[in-house]
Amino acid sequence: MDLTVAVIGSGRMGTFLGNQLPNGVKKILIDKDEAKARALASKTGGLWSISMEAAKDADVIAIVLPAGLVNDATRELVSIAKDGSVIINMATADLVEEKIIKANPALHFVDAKIIGNAKVMALGFPSCVMVGTDNEEIFQKIRYILPGYTNVLMGDPGLVPIINTIGSTEAIRAALAVRNQLKELHLPGDLEDTVIHTVCAGTMIAYVQNDLGQFGLELVEKIRREGKGTEFVV
Repeated sequence: MDLTVAVIGSGRMGTFLGNQLPNGVKKILIDKDEAKARALASKTGGLWSISMEAAKDADVIAIVLPAGLVNDATRELVSIAKDGSVIINMATADLVEEKIIKANPALHFVDAKIIGNAKVMALGFPSCVMVGTDNEEIFQKIRYILPGYTNVLMGDPGLVPIINTIGSTEAIRAALAVRNQLKELHLPGDLEDTVIHTVCAGTMIAYVQNDLGQFGLELVEKIRREGKGTEFVV
């Protein structure tokens, strides 16, 4: 596809998004922090700007900003973006206000939420983008510019904050539980970090990849028995 894509935001998620854009698209990287915009543009071979005006000719505009900043950005874009542009809101915990969407009916606003962590996604671990549209043409355009994500699916983006909250909460809960138990052994703090970073995270990865060793499989059986009827899937 012959597309011009603007990415607004050069934080962790914006950087990942910018880096994975296909070679065939013209890239415009926008951030109020000039150094960040310059750095990402240099790495991706795109243009950079600190102004929203740079998005005026973009076919697709991806907003990758923290919650609370999305509506300010879209409010500005409705008078800048060209007719027919697809504006993607990729902020997990923010929605575009209805009055902003109605301000310019010639634009296509789509929520597309990311399941994943930018740091580990950059290492090649799986990720997913849930795209809230039933328009096949728009969906294919969005999927085309997101080749670096493992799965790009039509679905309900409203589920993504719930999914991410479950995953993050239980991961933190597990890490805290492990740290509390290790403190009883009076280990150095950096060794606690090593256990959480390698043993805990590594075991979780092995579990989802169905690659647990004998010790891990025995632990699954033990946990299943202790679950008293709770179903555990291996």
